[in-house]
Amino acid sequence: MNFLTSFIKYFLEKLPEVSTALLQHIEITGLAVSIAILIGVPIGILIIKNEKLSKVVLTIAGIFQTIPSLALFGLIIPIMGIGLKPAVFVLFLYSLLPIITNTYIGIKGVDNSTIGAAVGMGMTNFQVLTKVKLPIAVAVIMGGIRISTVGTIGTATIAALIGAGGLGELIFRGISTSNNNLVLTGAIPTAVLAFVANYFLGVLEKVLTPNGMLSNRNEKKKNIKILKVVTLLLVLVIGFRVYENRKDKDIPTIVVGHKNYNEQRILGVMMSQIIEAHTQYRVKTVELGTGTVIFEAIKSGDIDVYPEYTGVAYAAYLGKKEKADARTVFDVIKEEYLRDHNLDIREPMGFENTYAFAMKPEIAQKYGIKNISDLKKYAGNMVLSGPHEFMEREDGLLGIQKAYNIKFKGILSMDQGLVINSLVADKIEVALVYSTDGLIAKHKLFLLEDDLKFFPPYEVVVTMRKGFENIKEDVIHILDSLVGALNEDEMQELNLLAIEGDEPIETIIKRFLISKGIIKP
Repeated sequence: MNFLTSFIKYFLEKLPEVSTALLQHIEITGLAVSIAILIGVPIGILIIKNEKLSKVVLTIAGIFQTIPSLALFGLIIPIMGIGLKPAVFVLFLYSLLPIITNTYIGIKGVDNSTIGAAVGMGMTNFQVLTKVKLPIAVAVIMGGIRISTVGTIGTATIAALIGAGGLGELIFRGISTSNNNLVLTGAIPTAVLAFVANYFLGVLEKVLTPNGMLSNRNEKKKNIKILKVVTLLLVLVIGFRVYENRKDKDIPTIVVGHKNYNEQRILGVMMSQIIEAHTQYRVKTVELGTGTVIFEAIKSGDIDVYPEYTGVAYAAYLGKKEKADARTVFDVIKEEYLRDHNLDIREPMGFENTYAFAMKPEIAQKYGIKNISDLKKYAGNMVLSGPHEFMEREDGLLGIQKAYNIKFKGILSMDQGLVINSLVADKIEVALVYSTDGLIAKHKLFLLEDDLKFFPPYEVVVTMRKGFENIKEDVIHILDSLVGALNEDEMQELNLLAIEGDEPIETIIKRFLISKGIIKP
């Protein structure tokens, strides 16, 4: 009962944010499914008379269904960038198969004698299609649309990883901060939206079904009234979204990007608040997935600035394997970014957030493990877990296995927000963590020494497009107030407050920036 009361209170506090995310989710899903209907239904009709063509089309549509949605989102970024357009395009591809298939099956299943009778009455092919085939097949076609809509509503949560917003943003934030209330705040409206959409599409199906095929004709009148109310609500929602988009269209905007985990959110909010406090620009904060997603977004101009770790840029983006000190790494990144990627970076913020292997202190003490080399003797009987991006990078698992010649009993890839919780719950023996994670101090975890100095420096720098400091000199000038402004202890404390505290990240960051004299109360 206490949990339910706590969740309801939390949900009500987040209601404005949920409303915005819900409208974004409806917009993404509505556009994707609408386009899929406009294209999928005609395709389903056209392929009926050509068996070979129908197999080809259905196979191609099926292929899109087999590609993991996150992979497809990642592949489309270099072509279409981030935000609403690529999200709608990917979800449109996922929506096609049920609509095309059910249109094809529904019309194909119309009895030949019925078609023959229609032709005998003098109907043209178009009249047979619109007055006989489609009305009879409407239930099957609407079944495909309903399946497509419900599936798309669920898949659309992933669109948050490419900056499209929606309810998925709340879910991913909740997972990465181990906040079950926030996960439910995103998940429950998603489930309700799917249920409501399915119900009203069922109402539409009954309205479109010919009277002769209905068991209760009086029910159709009631359904028509319901449909009118729903149509009015949809028109109002669409009108509101159009108004909101146009209202801010002419306001100069700075787009601040950040990755989808706790520390990056803190840094993104920090940069946004500083810009808003010292300039006249409106700031739009965009949360993106890890890996190369955000790197492609800054290169394509979809975001203006974002915080990045020098070790990630050096090893993952530039593919460097040579060991180097922090200053050399910084200089190499700056030089190659300017020369090859049309990007630039500012001086470091003052703290370093490197990777580290963490263990429970009692386990490390039991086996006498103090560094990663010591771990090598026992790794064959231990399970390691770390964030997804760590698994495929040369400055991550691939490189460290070679450098230390170490092999674990098992390796689990999961969201960073779940890694330490898994270690504390004894589900794994070794966790790959970020050294400024606030949960390290809370759970008194033991960090193993990187005795071979494998991990490169991971200082935090503001990344921007080349020449941005000339176009938006005031923005870069005030962001430079973050240079040397944070140390590891402060960052660890902010991370813990964001995860464990009762206040929103925005309140925590504002108080911190005021205490530093970076912004005024």
